[in-house]
Amino acid sequence: MTWFKQIIAGDPENTTETWMSNAYSFGMVLWEMVTGEAAYASCSPVQAAVGIAACGLRPDIPKECPQALRTLMINCWNNSPSKRPNFSYIHSTLLRAISR
Repeated sequence: MTWFKQIIAGDPENTTETWMSNAYSFGMVLWEMVTGEAAYASCSPVQAAVGIAACGLRPDIPKECPQALRTLMINCWNNSPSKRPNFSYIHSTLLRAISR
């Protein structure tokens, strides 16, 4: 939760990134690629951070999104960071999805 306190305090540049936070971010980039929209565009950065960390806010995934990508996004956004997929898993999942 230290990163959350740093963001709220207005110091997001000094947060520590981990593969777990990068997995969450990858899920957001994937969502933006699928939808063509900017995530949380209607929220301020602080509103988005509070919604994500305190309330489990996640964007809606479109119905037409392929199931493999939907599942990957949901896994990347797991509320428990240690349960998010590592990048070896993400890579293999994407390779399987494009080879179908």
